Amino acid sequence: MDRVAHDDGDAAEQKPASAYGLYLGWGAALLLAVILAVVAVWQVNERVYTPEAAAEHYWEALNQGEGREALGFLSSAPEFDQVTVDHVLLDGDALQRSAELVEGAQIGGDEDMAEVSFIVGSENYRTPLPTVLAGTTWGFFDDWRVAPSAITWFEVEVPGAPQGGIGQVQVNGAPVNLDEETARLSAFVPSAVELSVDSQWLVGSAEHVVVHPPQDQDSAERVTLDLEASEAAVELLHTEIQEFFDGCSEEQVLMPAGCPVGVTTNHQVNASTIDWQFPDPEDVTLSFDAEGWHISYESLIAEVSYEARHYHTGEQLTETEQVPFDLDVRVGASGEDLIITVAGRDAAPAEPAGW
Repeated sequence: MDRVAHDDGDAAEQKPASAYGLYLGWGAALLLAVILAVVAVWQVNERVYTPEAAAEHYWEALNQGEGREALGFLSSAPEFDQVTVDHVLLDGDALQRSAELVEGAQIGGDEDMAEVSFIVGSENYRTPLPTVLAGTTWGFFDDWRVAPSAITWFEVEVPGAPQGGIGQVQVNGAPVNLDEETARLSAFVPSAVELSVDSQWLVGSAEHVVVHPPQDQDSAERVTLDLEASEAAVELLHTEIQEFFDGCSEEQVLMPAGCPVGVTTNHQVNASTIDWQFPDPEDVTLSFDAEGWHISYESLIAEVSYEARHYHTGEQLTETEQVPFDLDVRVGASGEDLIITVAGRDAAPAEPAGW
């Protein structure tokens, strides 16, 4: 009996010690779990919830042409004070075209700033992408967002557009109306933009890469798209000039009416032999600038040949003369038509030749 009682006492003493060890193990396990959780949160925060990760989500949306999704990664929408801009580059096909033009994009950064490096054409570009800490998620994870300055704007200037009857410019294939000769376009950073005018009479193109968010959202880069005469306009000019020359050649006189050429002679001229040769109309060039259409040429020389009888001796003569002249060419747009008029400058009155 005494031995049994003694054994029960030992069991009673061992029970609290065993429970204490169990509690200690639970506590250690809980502490380890907390430490691991903290480390996990820290690692997730360092690797997932970062400025670089925010920039990657933003760029992925841009790369898919999903402008509205990209806007969701901004901390707030930008404001352009006193500036009216067209948003065609912020979504749809125009944005998708920008993504196609941007190649080899790589995202980097540090704890405060993301950076995008990329290639457009054969040029390398690098641009900062500002980010801001917008708060936390679940109280643990940093909520990094792209700053509003990731959407900027630039201005396209088309000199002479009103004079040329141009009212739109193509932006990555999408039409944008001009205000006189200017268009203002918002764009994500980065963006690649193809600008063009391809009308019947005027053509032009320019390229622009949007980088470096501006310090002042009320100012912008300016891109100039210069216009030049289309092949159709040049062909029409040469056709009109050729018709004018042909009209002058048909008059077998030494001073064709309404033409800028003419010669005189004291000899008796055989009118049926008078032959006027004019220069190639392609010697006349057509150009366009902010002031409108311009005609230019170095020198124009016609040649006339004819047979005549010497006024004194009666000798039969074959005469050839070089005649410099100028043209008065007017070019202007009338709706969708190009109006070209050709006349001789200071043309002399006709004086038919004869026996």
